[in-house]
Amino acid sequence: MKTLKELYNLSYDESNFGSGLIKWYNSLIDKKIEELTVTDISKMIRQDILKNLALEKSIDLFILNPYDGEYQDGELLKLILSSVNINKLSINKLNMLNDKVTELKQSYLEFDWEDEDVKQIYGKNLDELKEKIKKAYDS
Repeated sequence: MKTLKELYNLSYDESNFGSGLIKWYNSLIDKKIEELTVTDISKMIRQDILKNLALEKSIDLFILNPYDGEYQDGELLKLILSSVNINKLSINKLNMLNDKVTELKQSYLEFDWEDEDVKQIYGKNLDELKEKIKKAYDS
């Protein structure tokens, strides 16, 4: 598998300004797609770096670990809600996401949440995503 640098013909940021963001970017482009983490995906979306790839990968990561987040449990779901245009997903990806959300609606209360408020927000976010998926199917 090729790195992001090779796949997208990217180059290192060689500026002398050694910020954490530049260091992260330079390490990011040496990664393969399957090596991307939730932190990488979150930063890619916020920084508008390969955003379509990041959005697609965010759904894959959510399906694998729906409680993941950059700073707290469940943030990946919020990231998807705020960034992904559900209507533009392939029917296969939409079906996978719908199946996962349906499964989670039955099980998220059993997760060992760090905070009751986070659990409540997660449940509301699941409801919102389920509604967006329903609208995508209807359109």
